[in-house]
Order: sequence, then structure tokens, then C-alpha cells
Amino acid sequence: MAAKKILILKLGAIGDVVMALSMINAIREEFGETKVTWICGKTVLPLLERVIGIDRIIVIDDKKLYTGSLFQKLFQVLDLWRKVFLDHYDIVFNGYRNKLYKHLLLPVLSKMYIDFSGSGDKTFLKECYHSDEYCRVLLGKDSSHTKNYGFPSLQIENIAEPKTELSKDRVILAPGGAKNILRDDALRRWQIENYFQTAKQLLEYGYKVSIIGSETDNWVNEYFYNLEIENLVGKKNLIELIQLFNNSNLLITHDTGVLHLAKLSQIKIIALFGPVNWKERVSPKENVDVIWQGKELSCSPCYDGINFAKCYNNLCMKNISVELVISKVLHYSKNNFGKNPSITVN
Repeated sequence: MAAKKILILKLGAIGDVVMALSMINAIREEFGETKVTWICGKTVLPLLERVIGIDRIIVIDDKKLYTGSLFQKLFQVLDLWRKVFLDHYDIVFNGYRNKLYKHLLLPVLSKMYIDFSGSGDKTFLKECYHSDEYCRVLLGKDSSHTKNYGFPSLQIENIAEPKTELSKDRVILAPGGAKNILRDDALRRWQIENYFQTAKQLLEYGYKVSIIGSETDNWVNEYFYNLEIENLVGKKNLIELIQLFNNSNLLITHDTGVLHLAKLSQIKIIALFGPVNWKERVSPKENVDVIWQGKELSCSPCYDGINFAKCYNNLCMKNISVELVISKVLHYSKNNFGKNPSITVN
């Protein structure tokens, strides 16, 4: 069908929204001139405001919607209804599996409604990259005909920094994360002691090391007090982080929103995976080197898309050694941090 107006509902989290951004390129390529409206949460608003291809943004306070009082939740729903009352769209895309999100769109009129709450091919397929899956479901194609549309361009002025000597190349660590408004998925995190040891060894090799995170990640600071690192935890917004990535060589992080945000930059990424299927989070075409040590563990991956299995000893993350990560850094440094995506599966 010819779609001239499309509404997308995807409030957060950061990683999910970044992966969903591939739909902007898919819409432009498949439908041509189309007005795109996106309903988002406050957290990701600064990012979506910079995306080329989104014509209108409707903001909802997702923190109050999820964790506020009953009155605050009702107010957020009613305020959204007021903003979209009797709006007409050719396609309304609800980027959630939970059917409750459909209630946010009750006043909207559409020729076609699409979401992920169905069965069969109307949900995320296992071991398929979610960025591609958003496009597949939106376009109504099967997996064999879905391609990687990539991410749209951003209107961001990159702050150029003087190029540094090899001995001063910047490596960024994101030791916190894996936490959003609704819950803390600690099983996804690489142990904080490992991040500390990695930072310590990188400093000994002569690298400049920065740590990043949101204000909720301030708990990591005490682990790095005695190291001469650049502590940027809670000091950079989403756009400033992308600028930082574009002026840095390498990011080391586990599966968190920072990983996906960094895909919008030119930085090389080493991504550490355990309980989550990395094939659903990373494309082989992206500048990401995945380390996954779960091959010999019958329980890994254990995330079903909604919940993790009960686990009190996440060996899938603990089995990723500092030595392996450091060897990756040295390899990419030797090759001038060029693009060479690969997967380490043991």
C-alpha cells in the first residue's frame, strides 16, 4: 500500500529505540515521501530530535507512565490521547509485544495497525537481528526478503579534537548500564572488577581511558578512584556521547544502551555478551566485535525476550577474561582500529 503518513510508538529504552531507527531508512526506501510521527519517551527525545527523517515527535513522560502514581500514569495517557485524538495515519506501528501498549493509541485512526503481539512472523524471530526485524514486520516481508537498511543520519556537529599519538589513543569503558526505568538486568553486566583491571592494564599500555554512564551509574565511581582515568559518568548527554565516540578509538561494553548508541558513530566496539543472544543485538555488517563465551554452557543464552532465567552465577559473563579483552584492544591498535568485525565464540 502507498503510505503517506506513518505513526511509530516506541518510547524506550535507548538500545531498543536505536535498533528501531532502521525503520526510518526502510520507510524512505519503500514508501518514498512519507510523513513520519514518532511517539517517544523523554529519555530518548534528544536523540530523536536529531534524526533526519522524523517529521513530528510526540513526547510522553515515560518515567511517570511506568513508575508514577496512578494519577500520574492516567495523566500521561490522557495527555497523549489529547495530542493524537482522531489523527489519521496510513500505518500505525506499535513496536511492542505487550498488548497493553495498544491502549495508548486508542484515539488514533489508521488504515493498517501493526504490532509485535501476534504469533508466527508478527513477532521477533529467534536469532534474527532486531533492527532488521522492525523493518520486516513493518513492511510485511518474510525474513528471507528482509535486508539491513542501516541507520538514518543524525544532525550532529562533531567536535573535532586533535589527533593523538598511538600511545594516547582513547579507549572508552561503559561498566554500568543494563538498567532502565523498569528494571535492572545485572546478569548482562561484565563484572566491575574486570572493568577495573581492564582500565588498569590499558593505562599501563599508555592508552587514555574514559569511563561513561548515566547518573544512575554513579555506583561504579568508587571502583576507579585510584586510577588516572577520565570519569565522564553522568556528565554526557546522548548527543555528547555520540560526539565523544566519534573522537575516540574504541568502546568496550556489555549489552547495554551505550552499545547501540555507539553504532550511530564511527567508533570500533568490543561487545561482551552472555545471557542475551548476540545475533539479535548485533549485525555482522556493523563495526562490532562480539565476545561470547556461552557456547559450552547449556543455559546461555537464557533471555526469552521478556525475562531472564533465574541465575545466581552468570558464568557466561564471568568466563570472559580480562586477558582476552586486552588482546582484542592490542590487535585493533596494531591495525589502527580499522573496521574488522568478528565474533569470538568459545
